[in-house]
Amino acid sequence: MKFTGERLLLGKVDKELEIEHINRYIFAKNILSDKNILDSACGSGYGTAILSSNNNNVVGLDISEEAIEYAKENYLNKDINFVVGSIAELPFADNSFDGVVSFETIEHVHGEVQNKFLQEVKRVLKNNGILVISTPNHDVYKIKGENHFHVKEFTFQEFKTFLESNFKQVKLYSQHFEVCNVIVENKLGYAEVDNGFEFEKAEYIIAVCSDFELPEINERIYIRDDGRYNSLLDWAVSNHNTNEKNNKFIAEKLLEIKSLENSTRLKDKETLKLNDDINNKRIEIQENENIICNLQQEIRNKEGHIELLLESERELERIKKSWEWRVFCFFRKGMGIFFPIGSKRRLILKVAVKFLKSPGGLLRKLSIKRIRQFFYYLKREGLSGVSRRVDECLKDSEIKPITLDISQLDNQTKHKKITEYKPIEFLKYSKPEVSIVIPVYNQFEYTYNCLKSIQKNSGKVNYEIIIANDCSTDLTTEIEKVVKNITVVKNEENLRFLKNCNNAAKFAKGKYILFLNNDTQVQANWLEPLIELIERDENIGMVGSKLVYPNGKLQEAGGIFWRDASAWNYGHLSEPNDPEYNYVKEVDYISGAAIMIKSFLWNEIGGFDEIFVPAYYEDSDLAFEVRKRGYKVMYQPLSVVVHFEGISNGIDVNEGQKAYQVTNQKKFYEKWKDILEKENFSNGENLFVAKDRSRFKKHMLVVDHYVPNHDKDAGGKCTFMYIKLFVSLGMKVTFIGDNFFKHEPYTTELNQMGVEVLYGNYYFKNWKKWFRENGNYFDFAYLNRPHIAEKYIDIMRRFSEAKIIYFGHDLHYLREYRQYEIQGDPELLKSSNRWKEKEFELFNKADIIYTVGNYEQEIIKKEFQQKPVRNIPVYIYEGLKEYVNTNFKERKDIMFVGGFGHPPNVDAVLWFAQEILPKVLNEYPDMKWYIVGSKPPENILKLACDNIIVTGFIPDDELDKLYDSCRMAVVPLRVGAGVKGKVVEAVYNRIPLVTTPIGAEGLSLSENAFVITEGSDEMTDAIINLYENFYELEKISDNCKLFIENHFTDKTAKKVVLEDMLL
Repeated sequence: MKFTGERLLLGKVDKELEIEHINRYIFAKNILSDKNILDSACGSGYGTAILSSNNNNVVGLDISEEAIEYAKENYLNKDINFVVGSIAELPFADNSFDGVVSFETIEHVHGEVQNKFLQEVKRVLKNNGILVISTPNHDVYKIKGENHFHVKEFTFQEFKTFLESNFKQVKLYSQHFEVCNVIVENKLGYAEVDNGFEFEKAEYIIAVCSDFELPEINERIYIRDDGRYNSLLDWAVSNHNTNEKNNKFIAEKLLEIKSLENSTRLKDKETLKLNDDINNKRIEIQENENIICNLQQEIRNKEGHIELLLESERELERIKKSWEWRVFCFFRKGMGIFFPIGSKRRLILKVAVKFLKSPGGLLRKLSIKRIRQFFYYLKREGLSGVSRRVDECLKDSEIKPITLDISQLDNQTKHKKITEYKPIEFLKYSKPEVSIVIPVYNQFEYTYNCLKSIQKNSGKVNYEIIIANDCSTDLTTEIEKVVKNITVVKNEENLRFLKNCNNAAKFAKGKYILFLNNDTQVQANWLEPLIELIERDENIGMVGSKLVYPNGKLQEAGGIFWRDASAWNYGHLSEPNDPEYNYVKEVDYISGAAIMIKSFLWNEIGGFDEIFVPAYYEDSDLAFEVRKRGYKVMYQPLSVVVHFEGISNGIDVNEGQKAYQVTNQKKFYEKWKDILEKENFSNGENLFVAKDRSRFKKHMLVVDHYVPNHDKDAGGKCTFMYIKLFVSLGMKVTFIGDNFFKHEPYTTELNQMGVEVLYGNYYFKNWKKWFRENGNYFDFAYLNRPHIAEKYIDIMRRFSEAKIIYFGHDLHYLREYRQYEIQGDPELLKSSNRWKEKEFELFNKADIIYTVGNYEQEIIKKEFQQKPVRNIPVYIYEGLKEYVNTNFKERKDIMFVGGFGHPPNVDAVLWFAQEILPKVLNEYPDMKWYIVGSKPPENILKLACDNIIVTGFIPDDELDKLYDSCRMAVVPLRVGAGVKGKVVEAVYNRIPLVTTPIGAEGLSLSENAFVITEGSDEMTDAIINLYENFYELEKISDNCKLFIENHFTDKTAKKVVLEDMLL
């Protein structure tokens, strides 16, 4: 058995440690003689043997089979028995022992097991039994450093309190080492002790406990005369003399070695430089040959392309000069006069044009039902509403229709018996998170399918089912025979819908109450998104699902109330996967077919208002009551519920329970007319802000090249962080990606933040029309990147009064110019000039200019002195990284992070691989360089070898692990512009970084959060000198915290942004 530092093996450790342990057991032996004793956690068994020397029968117990086997081999005799067992469950009968000894055990287990152990000791001890127990004194022991084997240590007072909770008599003793001088006659007996030691500063605490009066106990001083002190003294004197000679010899040899190393290093450097020069020339020749070949081909391609463009331009000029073009322009102008936007004539013309373009397609979509719907929506929503619906009906969209999982109804249900249904058994929870209340009146088949869908699709949520049976007469009366572990509330009289819900909710035990119609079937993962949303913000009081008809059409994506108390089911009969129905938003109300409310809020409100008995408008009223108390009502599109509307109460408002819909609208209006007048619009007006209750919010439009892939490129990460910031400032954010593609999971991530993302063929083809209709609602527009912003800035100016913020991410012209300075390519100079013209035009058109870094801020300010130019943080962090391993001895290797869609990153990696890494590897041949980034080109992939690991794109969790395991990061940029996100990200992760002036451009240098070098030799030396300088590495890591706190927090970003926004 090996000594681990926790189980003592005599003869295998220092004498001091042996004395310490043996003294404790002798102390216990003197208290317990002629007894039956349990040595709990006996370890190697030496203490058990000591205890048995006083005519004691002793049982040694330990959880380790290896320890018990060792004890049996070395200490077993007729008075000792060894047993494998746990202190949490002692394998002995009650009242088995006169004494229990437990030394250095209790601190190895957590609090629950500590309490359990003490209870077990009480159980196995006889009434007058004694416990002798020890533990380290936490106040003293912690100074030694953390012991990973110790789970919960005690101070003197904590140990006393802990023991007194189970024993009436508790005496505490301290145990410690003292340097002492002994005067004895022959044999040491009782002696006078002169000691100024403070009791509670002892390293160990020993306690003697019992429920009866304790015996008189002698204190002990254990003196072991083995000449150890004199031998240590002799060894120290001898060792000192030897060390002096050795140190002198070593110093001489070190000087010789250093001289030889310097000489060797100089020769090595000369050799390496010559080899590098030869290799570089070879590579340069090969690269130049490749470049020449590629350029020749590119010239041929561009010549052909230019000719095509010139031909197209000539054709366009011919068209513009033609009489047909003049007729077309005259006709288009006349269109605006005779068919104005929003007029009936325009609508009729639109339908006629669609018919002429595709008569077959239009006729296929034409039906009596659609004609009725046309006049219905014309009357209800006006021209703008019905025009939008015509567009929606006729639009060409690549968005996939929703896929539903629906159990079909059994047409023979009237003749089925309850035993013919497959049993459903729910899990039972004493404290469910959600109470699902299902009001039921007959319609057993619907109820059964509803329950089946809940069991199948509710994930890991703890929930209970409450069936509110309102005097059903069908198989519902026998539901508990086939559905197990549900609560059935049986009404004595028919309460009807509203009162039935109120009554059943009294039985709810969950933190949330979810009302679900029995004529529904929930879809996959419907419940967790509701819980996640309501728990995301303490100001959310009620949430609801996306309701879909069995035919796949949308029933409702939240509801809108108008000033006259009429209401719309927003998106009714539209495609559920269209973008406007798939972002989290605040709504006026949610249909009661699937709503979840906080239980305390339900009780505070008093349930559904019974003025709306028997049904209708009670769910809308509940939403208004929730808002009255300062909480929000939210729509969660990820929670999809199929609703067989009409099964519960029919669809005809002139008969049955549905007739109350008209009556209750009047009651609702009288109750809430002041709120409706203040917060809601006239019927059908301002749908853009009515659909998500954003009337009183500032509206921000964000435009970028596509939905930000924030874990793949720095620009996307920056855009994503600022979208989050705008949302946190209470803005309603709409996002347009120029490709109008629904990138996942990024689009859903934005949707869940409350951001409306426009995607699909419809918006791709009609984005200008969308601007014309909705541009006036925006207060701010945040346009990214010059080649994207130039497409949208003019139309934004034309149709909106929004304040336009332009953020180019970096000065493209400056980046191209620096590349030209390195490569000398005239095309790069031309490109730089084109970018400059484009960027300066955008600066002129924008109201506010955002840039990153003070360097580019000063350049832009100098050129545009009349414009506000803001230096914004490229990344925004909500706080510092929680844990960083700053023991850099445990870390190794270096890393680079950067997407390869950005040409400067390609240049940086190739330069580092060719000119710097070989020299670094001469000093540290086992070092690995990790190259991390999406879309690495062929020339980067070819670098891969034993020392170079090209990972490509890796997820954030893997990147975090790499940041925590690598010792250093490098950002060897030679070209580029703006603040480099990869530098900021490295500093956030507190990994020591070596970069270039380009890499550090625009960043604060006062915190010394990274090392800046110029040229390959300087960077090589910096890496070599820093790699094993652990003190300096830790110092740089600590400086990183201050750097982030000063410049890259949400607080810093908000301060900059709010300079131009009155929110």
